[in-house]
Amino acid sequence: MRIFQRTLAKEVRFSGVGLHSGAVVRAKILPAAPDTGIVFHRTDLGADIPAGVGNVVETSYATVLASGAARLSTVEHFLSALCGMQVDNALVEVDGPEMPILDGSSLEIARALAGAGYLEQASRRRFVDVDVPRKLHRDGSMVALSASADLDILVTIDFPAAAIGKQWLRFTLTPEKYLSEIAPARTFVLRHQIEALRTAGLARGGSLENAIVVEDGIVHNPGGLRFPDEFVRHKMLDFLGDIALVGRPVRGFFLAVRPGHTINRDLVELLSGSSRPIAPAVSMASSGTPAELFVTA
Repeated sequence: MRIFQRTLAKEVRFSGVGLHSGAVVRAKILPAAPDTGIVFHRTDLGADIPAGVGNVVETSYATVLASGAARLSTVEHFLSALCGMQVDNALVEVDGPEMPILDGSSLEIARALAGAGYLEQASRRRFVDVDVPRKLHRDGSMVALSASADLDILVTIDFPAAAIGKQWLRFTLTPEKYLSEIAPARTFVLRHQIEALRTAGLARGGSLENAIVVEDGIVHNPGGLRFPDEFVRHKMLDFLGDIALVGRPVRGFFLAVRPGHTINRDLVELLSGSSRPIAPAVSMASSGTPAELFVTA
């Protein structure tokens, strides 16, 4: 892994609808000084929301951050791209309450970061290292962690829909591999869940342009899948986006079985803010969304 921090050489811009709000939003990612980390800025409110686990206020259908009265939903794809492309410091400006979903993946974001280029900074990266093996359990999901010199992740999923089924993927983070193997993977939803989501005021911006829709053994998107195992690749994308909320680069091996935003948040709470040995294993009562449900942005 790289030793020194880096930021972008120039700003990049995006626009699109929010997956859940359906509102048109504009965003841009700008360079930031060393040791800034990733900070979201609601330009419509004039409010900063640092990307840290202490600001996570909701994980049911997206990762939602808040600072004071300012909230921002569906941050995980942008965080995943920044983590995957190893950008340590950036200011992410957005003019609404939700990040744009774009095509349901982080490909446009990762390509824009690569195209902008990077500035290496004088400050060294401060790693969070996993020193001892530990496990987390929640609602049929599990994450086991142990030491590694890299960020090395094995994700497994198991869905009843025949088009998804059981899938697994192991990935060791490099920007090049992230851009080609993880960034293109889109979010997905089971077709029978869509009506309930919209009744609950969610997925208002969802369409076949920004999500894979699965019904039993059928993928409804006219272009089909980008990878035969695109579903587990998207779970990997989300995992990287959530682990970015540690606020520092992480080194360790993670086995994530049926992961989701809630157990990912539990993991980040365990890792956050220190490179000392990880705390003892935690087993928590149900409060999140079952892993079989809608796989969010």
